Amino acid sequence: MRILICAAEQEELDCAIQALRLYESKIAGKAQVDFMLTGIGSTSTCYKVTKKLVEAEAEGNRYALAVNIGIAGSYDLEKFPVGSTALVEKEHFGDVGFMTALGFQTLFDSKTLDANMFPFKDGALEMLPLPEYFNDIANTYKRATGVTTQTITGDQKTVESLIKKYSPQIETMEGAAFFYVCLNEYVKFIQIRSVSNKVGEEDTAKWDTPKALASLKEALKEFFRQFVENQHKGLAQV
Repeated sequence: MRILICAAEQEELDCAIQALRLYESKIAGKAQVDFMLTGIGSTSTCYKVTKKLVEAEAEGNRYALAVNIGIAGSYDLEKFPVGSTALVEKEHFGDVGFMTALGFQTLFDSKTLDANMFPFKDGALEMLPLPEYFNDIANTYKRATGVTTQTITGDQKTVESLIKKYSPQIETMEGAAFFYVCLNEYVKFIQIRSVSNKVGEEDTAKWDTPKALASLKEALKEFFRQFVENQHKGLAQV
C-alpha cells in the first residue's frame, strides 16, 4: 500500500520524516510512504496534491491514504491549547465569496453555488469514512472543524465573523484545498494539525512554533505506532 504525507513547509514535513525513522524497519515491505512539500496556501496545495494523486493513479499505484500535516492557529484554546493536536474532520473555505455592505457572503450564501453540490455538504468539506484500521489511527486525536483562509487572521473583528459563520476550532492556509482535491480524486485522507498560536494574535513572536512542531512530531510517532500495531487487521494487504 502507499501513503502520501504532505506539508506546506519543510520543518513540518521533517516531523513526519523523523517520526517514520523510528518505525521504518517495521513498515518496510508493508507500505510505501512518500513525502511532499505543497508550499503555502490553497493554490499551491491544489496543484501539487492533484498532480501527485493523478500521477500515482496513472502508474497503477494509487494512494490508500493522503495525510496533510502542519501547525495551525486555534479559535478554541480551551479545547485546543497551544501545543495540542487536532484531527480536522470538516473544512470550510473561509474567504471565497463576496464582501458586501452587509458583510462577507460565501458563494453559498449568495446562491452562486449549491451548498450541497459535490464535494460540499451544507457548504462544508467533510472527511470521508475511513477503513477500520485507519479509523483506529484517526481516533487517537481530538476532532476539530477547520476554516482555511489565505491571510492569517490578525484582527478580532474577522475572528468573530469567522467564528459566527463557521464555528471553527482550527485555522490553516491549506486544509480546505487538501480536502477538496482528495474528495474529487476519491482518495481517503486525514489532516493532522498542532497548535502554535491563538487565532487573532498577529505578533508571530508570541507564537510557540517549537512547541507546536514538537507536538506534531509526537502525533506522527503515534500515527506510525498505530499503523504498525494495526497491521494484523489487514493494513498491509490494502
